[in-house]
Amino acid sequence: MKKKMLNLALPALFLISVLGFGQKKSKLPVKSFVVSGSVKGNIGENSYAYLYYNDKTDSTKIINRKFEFKGNVKDTIMAQIGISSAANAPQFYLENSKIDIQLDMNEVVKNGVSVQNLHVDAINGSHSFQLSEEYKKFYQSNAEKKDFNKLLYSKLVSFIRKHRAHPFSGAILAELALVNPVLNKKELNRLYALLNVEKQNAQNLELFKKGIEKLDDFGIGKPFLDFNLPDQKGNIVHLEDYKGKLILIDFWASWCKPCREKNPELKAINEEFASANFEIIGISSDQNKKQWVVAIAKDQLTWTNVLDEGQTFKNVLGIEYIPYNYLIDEKGVVIGVNLQVSELKRILSDRKKEIKL
Repeated sequence: MKKKMLNLALPALFLISVLGFGQKKSKLPVKSFVVSGSVKGNIGENSYAYLYYNDKTDSTKIINRKFEFKGNVKDTIMAQIGISSAANAPQFYLENSKIDIQLDMNEVVKNGVSVQNLHVDAINGSHSFQLSEEYKKFYQSNAEKKDFNKLLYSKLVSFIRKHRAHPFSGAILAELALVNPVLNKKELNRLYALLNVEKQNAQNLELFKKGIEKLDDFGIGKPFLDFNLPDQKGNIVHLEDYKGKLILIDFWASWCKPCREKNPELKAINEEFASANFEIIGISSDQNKKQWVVAIAKDQLTWTNVLDEGQTFKNVLGIEYIPYNYLIDEKGVVIGVNLQVSELKRILSDRKKEIKL
């Protein structure tokens, strides 16, 4: 299974060692960080930038769309950058170096409410970012290879041994366990054993644990859960009604931009493989039914769509991010998790050939 990697940022560690027993400790220069930033978009007047790290909050006024923070950290850590008018504060890895961070503010609609969304356009001067780019390059260069799983596992063994204390190593494993299950449980646990967990972000460790547990219950080879959810007209839909068909369960929401951007590709697949005993069932986590119905009509989604308004089913499955999908075979068993469109098409093409034979 090949997956698109999440766009994760990363950081680097430094260690100041003091030598000498019974000697005076020499005063080494204190390493520090300088985070310089610029912001595009509508930020309003008299806006402030905020830096959150190590339970600290630093703030500075944005002047001519620019800001700067100075300080120091013992280790590379997860930090957040915020703007006073934004509804969110994106994460990045903070290290003792000169970091230039370029931000952009745009308006998005979530659950029927318009909010200002802040995101990171680019980061320069960060060792951690360079590390993430190297990993991303490897991933994208090899993802379509037949033996990708083996290549990835081998790469991560050497990568994590070299960067076992770096928070990015834990972030990679959290993603692979919870969002992008390319490796199996045994491989993931072996990689986890290489980590210096004391230096990892606690949230990533928790997400890894949650992902491992989910692989036991809802991973490949496991029977998928039935559900009882209403469609646009209020009719209750059961997964059991579709037994005997190959089904893609697509988790999405009307306010999720990546989900909406993926819909045209799903429409093309739905049309191309209609003769392959294939169906799509969309499960939305919208809390605004009207907005959900409008999105279905606007995107011209012809397959079955149901609403998990309380996100009960989504929570049972432990889904943290959308879009997310499961491919279920004719017997109701999971044969793919969070597949890319290219991987889904390959599986369906093989199945279509089998039907013709």
